[in-house]
Amino acid sequence: MRLNPAVAIGEASGPAAGLAALAELDPGLPGYAAAAAYLHERAGRTNLAADLFAEAARRATNRAEREHLTRRADT
Repeated sequence: MRLNPAVAIGEASGPAAGLAALAELDPGLPGYAAAAAYLHERAGRTNLAADLFAEAARRATNRAEREHLTRRADT
């Protein structure tokens, strides 16, 4: 999966680096919004992260994923 390296970069080098790596990818990729939400949350941008988690929940293809992402959006 192409998103994993961007998240790994965010873990190793900080969320700004992860977001820069993510910006090079297609935003239409499944999981893109969730990965962006996670990295923005780590960067302290909780309102933006919540919006992105909600977007990811709307795009989720199964109930368990949708419920998990909705909970993340509501925290």
